[in-house]
Amino acid sequence: MTVKFVTVTSNLNVSITTTKMHSLLHLPLLLPLLTLPLTLAQTPPEPIGIYIIPSISHQSISGFGFCEAFQRAHSLLNLPLPYRTEVLDLLFHSTTGAGFSILRLGLGSSPDSRGDHMNSPQPLESSPFAWDGKESGQLWVAKEAMRYGVEMFIADAWSAPGYMKSNGRDDMGGWLCGVRGEGKGEGCKGKSWVGEYAEYLARYVKAWRGEGVPVRYLGFLNEPNLM
Repeated sequence: MTVKFVTVTSNLNVSITTTKMHSLLHLPLLLPLLTLPLTLAQTPPEPIGIYIIPSISHQSISGFGFCEAFQRAHSLLNLPLPYRTEVLDLLFHSTTGAGFSILRLGLGSSPDSRGDHMNSPQPLESSPFAWDGKESGQLWVAKEAMRYGVEMFIADAWSAPGYMKSNGRDDMGGWLCGVRGEGKGEGCKGKSWVGEYAEYLARYVKAWRGEGVPVRYLGFLNEPNLM
């Protein structure tokens, strides 16, 4: 560890900051036990000024939000009252909570919901697209969010189902069969799933809108190097 600077404060604590800014140690002042050369800090430099000029716009922020994928929505739904309401208030209330205004919805790709898996509405090549009206509790959270005034919903697919991919899995990488390059590999057996996957995604958005949740944006993959 290379010491960048050492500060001795008035309450007899020593702060040692290393060259890695995230590595910060706070130790009681035991000068006889320290072998590091210490230098008392001089007058700190003038603080950096940050100025906000409302008349100048650099970018627009649509809001802040979060995602309740991987069965987190289901966990929230299963909370007993009044804790469930308290958590909703902490998330969505504009004065007593964080006031989140965006909710990201996770489209699962797994064949089941065990553990924290997110099940796909069409888990097998032979199965029809089937909306279960729950989405592992995400539908309930979305409708509760709407009661608090949330209007922006983003649907995002974690992966295409495994049977649509070059590795036959919904994880461990792989490519959507039919895309350029790896999507033309042997694992796809000459079949393209590009059109079917686009229809799959469109059906998902239509299902949400059919429930009264106005999904406005759609992502077709998440963490592509992983999924």
